[in-house]
Amino acid sequence: MWLPGHVAFSLLICLPFIIYLKRERALALSYLMFFALLPDFLHLGPLRYLSHSLIGLGVMLLMLLVPLFILSRPRPALIGLAAVASGTHLLGDGYIGSIAPFYPWSLEWFQINEFNSAFDIRMEVVFFALATLTVVIAMRPWTALRDISHYTKRERKGLFLTAFPVMAISGLEGVYFIIVSQGPGLIGFRAILLACFGAIFLLSSIYTVTSVRRYGHRVSDNLVIQNEMT
Repeated sequence: MWLPGHVAFSLLICLPFIIYLKRERALALSYLMFFALLPDFLHLGPLRYLSHSLIGLGVMLLMLLVPLFILSRPRPALIGLAAVASGTHLLGDGYIGSIAPFYPWSLEWFQINEFNSAFDIRMEVVFFALATLTVVIAMRPWTALRDISHYTKRERKGLFLTAFPVMAISGLEGVYFIIVSQGPGLIGFRAILLACFGAIFLLSSIYTVTSVRRYGHRVSDNLVIQNEMT
């Protein structure tokens, strides 16, 4: 799957986590995007065997959750969301793409449908449309964005640490999609999928900037209060 398909597929599966987190829904969505894309951060040559295997994914998940827990102290529900979202990546690539689930004991790939095929492009657009409709109905994204202004320091840290990498990889993979995903037909579907890349890049950029800007305002306010007291 391409990046938008992974995010959409993961959201449809992990929706109960996001609804449960209520005030932290923006943070939950940022966690979902980051961990749903986790294996693709090591999508480089032979490393793909490791990142798209059960044991490799487990190691990557542990290596990221430990420092993330130390830095931002996420709620248990966010940790559960991270684990499930990362697992959906292997499910998605097993359905459309390929995974090596039993690496390093076996180099055999598992695949149901071919990556970047007509079926793939259409299904990812459908998944993203369903996910977008679900977000609008169940998440109230305008309220989730407004709630960021009330986030604690740890919540803003968690938002930045997950949103910034998503912004980077969505921009890079979007450019790669433009270069690689060429072929006859499906021009409309490919254009829509490219717009989905743009939507994820825009949302993660807003989360990144908002987390930093809000934190900066809070620090400035504290400095003003301290100066007035002295």
